[in-house]
Amino acid sequence: MIDVAPPASGRRRACFLGVALFAVALSAGILFVSFFPPDTPANDAVEFFALARNVAEGNGFTQDGVAPASYRPPLFSALLGGWFFLTGTSSVASASMFQSLAHAAGILAVFLLFLEITPSLACATGAALFLAVNPLLVTRVGFVLQEPTLLLFTILAAYLSVRMVKAPSAPRAALTGAAWGLCTLAKVVAWFIPFVLLAMHFLPGRLRREWRGTEAAALLICFAAIIAPWAIRNYVHFQRFILVNEQGEGMLEWNVSHAEIPGERPGSEYSAEVSRKGLPEGERMVRLWRYVVDHPRYFLVDRTARNIVHFAAPSRDWWIATGRARLNEHGMLYWVLSLLFHMPLYALLLLRTGQWWKGRASIAHGFLILLYWAYWAQHAIVWGDPRFGLAVYPLLLAMALPPPKEGEGDGIRSARGEDQDLREAERA
Repeated sequence: MIDVAPPASGRRRACFLGVALFAVALSAGILFVSFFPPDTPANDAVEFFALARNVAEGNGFTQDGVAPASYRPPLFSALLGGWFFLTGTSSVASASMFQSLAHAAGILAVFLLFLEITPSLACATGAALFLAVNPLLVTRVGFVLQEPTLLLFTILAAYLSVRMVKAPSAPRAALTGAAWGLCTLAKVVAWFIPFVLLAMHFLPGRLRREWRGTEAAALLICFAAIIAPWAIRNYVHFQRFILVNEQGEGMLEWNVSHAEIPGERPGSEYSAEVSRKGLPEGERMVRLWRYVVDHPRYFLVDRTARNIVHFAAPSRDWWIATGRARLNEHGMLYWVLSLLFHMPLYALLLLRTGQWWKGRASIAHGFLILLYWAYWAQHAIVWGDPRFGLAVYPLLLAMALPPPKEGEGDGIRSARGEDQDLREAERA
């Protein structure tokens, strides 16, 4: 079967619903910041805001207007800086409007993804509407942080990836690679996803998606082509290889300084002592890594287990920032948000994972399942803050969508996909 376009009436209805969802999401963001005006940027937001202002003023990607910066990833601040330049203002209110637009664009991307997952327009619309007004996402527009932009580019790349696994071709692979390249410039955690796609070639039976060499090459070349200019810029300025940003070193220091190991010296004391010695950067990193190596159980087992739970928890940053909840508190708000917005979706993730492993889920669901588990595993190793899971939160909703019925395929399937299914049936 080759790709079959939906009827014109169905396309018009989907276009109308997409515009309506964009409008609802944009209105939700604007109304939220109208009733709850955001505070002055603090913590990480200060750096993103300064970078964006300097981009808008023509000073380049710098914190102080002079020295090139490398600690933060470039995409969010560059886009926000472009918005500041176009609107002629760099106020917090302007940033909130940008965040509201990013939220609305992300919901539109979610809707496109859901249409690739299910033949039910009603289900795709309902799931996207749930996200458009979801408080976990809407409250993010009040922060000058990356989450709305990350969600937008992650879901766009996932949408293109699903189209590629359903009907592989070199042009689709090229678009997918470029999309994941942009997503990596938004946050380096997306670097591994093109390799997850290629790894599907080696899965057993009906879980497999076979790739031609031209498709694999197009995916990787376009992925690298998007990232390479920024990596070259970093090398020119800092004389060392920095793929996107060097926040990893800061994350190492943060993890060591927050280590609390029973019966051992607190990591905060060790990190402070290393800093006081004024060691060269390379030697300082070696000393911090030594602390990690000396405490393998804490960093590889205890901390990873805690990160797994934290990543799956609902993000309550706005409630905490406004004094409506306390950090690490597990009171009524925590359990209400968990029961309404997380626990049922994680149960569906487990259900779909089991169905996929038994060959009873669509290949589109299969890729999204792999993506979510891999994304979760990476953050369990690095740092499992609840807000880091928001970029892939819509994938949990995708688990609730009904797949095509038996005999309908995956919606749009290529002739090669059907041939592969026949070969697997013959092997069985």
